[in-house]
Amino acid sequence: MNYRRFLNSVLLMLLAFATTSAATSPLAARWTMGTNNAQPGYYSSRFVLTNVTADTLGRDWQFFFNQFSRALVLPDDCPVDMEEVSTSYYRITPNARYRNLASGDSLVIDVLMRGTMVNICYVPQGGHMVLGGDLRHPIASPIAIGLLDRPGQWIDRKDYPNGERMYALNERVNNIGDAYTGNDYDIFPLPKQIEIGTGFLDLSTGVKVKADEGAQRARTRLVDGLRDRGIPTGGRATTIHIRLNKRLSDNSEYYRLEGSKRRIILEATTEAGALNGVTTLLAALDHSHGNRLQQATIVDWPDFHYRGFMLDIARNFIPYDSILRFIDLLAYYKINTLQFHFTDDEAWRLDIAALPELTEVASRRGCTLDERDYLAQIFDGNGNPDDMTQSANGYLTRAQMVALLRYAHARGIAVIPEIETPGHSRAAIVAMKARRARLEAAGRGSEFDCQLWDDGNTSQYTSAQSYHDNVLDVANEGVYRFLGIVVDELIDIYREAGLTLDRLHLGGDEVAAAAWDNSPSIAALMKRENLQNSHQVNEYYLRRVVALMQQRGISIGGWQEIALNHDAAYNEAVAPAVYGVNAWQTVGSKADIPHRVANAGYPVILSNVTNFYMDMAYNWHPYERGLHWGGAVDEFASWDALPWDLYRTARTDYNGNPIDLATAADGRLTLEHPENIIGVQAQLWGETLRGFSNVLYLCLPKLMGVTERAWNSRPDWATNVLDTAAYWQARHQYNLKIGTRELPLFHRWGLNFRVGQPGLRIVNGMLEANGPYPDVVIRYTLDGTEPTATSPRWTAPIPVPATTHLIKARAYYLGHSSVTSVLRLPSW
Repeated sequence: MNYRRFLNSVLLMLLAFATTSAATSPLAARWTMGTNNAQPGYYSSRFVLTNVTADTLGRDWQFFFNQFSRALVLPDDCPVDMEEVSTSYYRITPNARYRNLASGDSLVIDVLMRGTMVNICYVPQGGHMVLGGDLRHPIASPIAIGLLDRPGQWIDRKDYPNGERMYALNERVNNIGDAYTGNDYDIFPLPKQIEIGTGFLDLSTGVKVKADEGAQRARTRLVDGLRDRGIPTGGRATTIHIRLNKRLSDNSEYYRLEGSKRRIILEATTEAGALNGVTTLLAALDHSHGNRLQQATIVDWPDFHYRGFMLDIARNFIPYDSILRFIDLLAYYKINTLQFHFTDDEAWRLDIAALPELTEVASRRGCTLDERDYLAQIFDGNGNPDDMTQSANGYLTRAQMVALLRYAHARGIAVIPEIETPGHSRAAIVAMKARRARLEAAGRGSEFDCQLWDDGNTSQYTSAQSYHDNVLDVANEGVYRFLGIVVDELIDIYREAGLTLDRLHLGGDEVAAAAWDNSPSIAALMKRENLQNSHQVNEYYLRRVVALMQQRGISIGGWQEIALNHDAAYNEAVAPAVYGVNAWQTVGSKADIPHRVANAGYPVILSNVTNFYMDMAYNWHPYERGLHWGGAVDEFASWDALPWDLYRTARTDYNGNPIDLATAADGRLTLEHPENIIGVQAQLWGETLRGFSNVLYLCLPKLMGVTERAWNSRPDWATNVLDTAAYWQARHQYNLKIGTRELPLFHRWGLNFRVGQPGLRIVNGMLEANGPYPDVVIRYTLDGTEPTATSPRWTAPIPVPATTHLIKARAYYLGHSSVTSVLRLPSW
């Protein structure tokens, strides 16, 4: 736009945004949000780049940053050019209008971005700078992009979480002073039958554990769990006996716990049931007082044998130790399947020895325009592909994967690897291009046999995540050789772990419609196989992959696309080879997709975006991390899910509009094969993750609703879904259970979690506030500044001065704080 010299005080404020590492860069950067719909369909924003050196900055520099893909418009007189050089990776370079930037001067760049700015996940991140034209030498200098947004909300929605709306919500889910009175066994997920006795079992003095043959995993899990809780296992004060009896039930995960004065009998149909019983016993101890456990008889079983969680470590890497900790959390809440999403467009995160480029190239991201040695910086990062402290870089070694499989198996969790194909395959494609280039440079080009792309493909397409080169050339035999190599190595990894790879998820989703339109090899394939369109090309690919996996004794899984819009011949051939289809669309015109897939003969895993997508933000607050395309998903949304009443599984649509539950199922497709609904799965996609703390924040406490509905698919309150009184009473108890029992448990374990916002309202000139849980501390300000842990504490209604226009408050609980609630007042 133009140059301007800032006052020294403003410059100091800019520098405060920069980290120590950014001091090596000649620029400090700040980004400011403007307004949504500044022009129709665009929001305004501003970059301020300040020369923080003592020297004048010429034009020989490039500034890179990341932001979710957006079309942009700059003013005609802008002295820099801004371009998206790779998906979500932007570059700012001086143009002919640029004039050298003197020390202390700032360059102001006004930008219009297409779309709507929703929350902090959409702001520029991962800034880094290169002096000169060589992007490799020296490595890019990282720049912290300071964020300064305008006061207030970024979007205008009727369900925006302002102070008044949060007050109404908190009032319905939390009556202050209404203490939770559950027993020791009132855990997540809730056992089917609980009969509390009159006495107690004091386990603190020691326990002797006995187990039938075939229940050693359960015994080890129990002994380790007792020791972790400080309970000696060599004593004889109390005996716990784990027994297996397949005649107990036809449910393979059935168990029965009975505790008398000095003895606990855990009887189960299989070891899976015994592991469930052990988990219940340990969770009850965690909710007891001093390991003094109420005597009780528990009879329990899950409604679904598939209780899954999909963890994406491709978009942003989650280190090995953190994954193990997450597996502990899943096992504690009886999630028994981990769908392991280690590859996507943005990275490949598992070492495959036969194809080293998959990790040497595709597990690293940094400052590059050609991606010859590593991928372009995506989502975030300082431009350094060798910096393993940032979530952009990293992978699991073979030894780590073997250990991870053993660790999960010991806790009753099966790990299903996911190899995204034929779309979402950009990382693998880039890696194999690098492999071909390396072999050719070494004079060994004839050895290359894993070509995944068509060199002659001129198709113009854009994927759902704005990629233009992420779809495999399924006519090329190299694709099938590649899959064979990877799967055979996975089989060997599982074998080394003492396990068998019998299930593999192949993705199958979001293949851009035009990806094969101008591919000579695909055209030849269509002619040879008499294929009429790209849908049939995809069917050809899936049939071939099914055959490839069947040769190895592996059944496949996929997202809903692999089972949609196919003819009877295809379904008859493919459905028997499929262990599960993840159906995620359960609202709106496509809400019948799970029923369509089940009725076509496929086993369905309910993966509802509006209930089970953990990466959706809790609400529409600008500082709540997460995506929004599927609406907002909080711990109530996950608990609301009704697997057997699909059209009432969400109470609002994507836009926050209420769904009429009385008519939601009218005229909709019915479920003809309920036996094909086999389970429930939560998804955590990784675009917005920047570390394990984000993983925990987005999952806790949302995971409570997932585990409850996967175990107990028919809640009592849903007997009459229109009985709003029963629903809100049950929701109230659920909320109290989270706030008074589970969050304190997370706190003891040192896990991050989310605290809900406080509510604010004015009644007769007095400020009233409430919180989501009984013991939450509410801190507030009346002058529009951000509340801190030392701000005044609200305990009772207080008078509001007539000059007050903006009230802010945060909830503080167990060392964690909420995002800020805001209450705007008119001029009095």
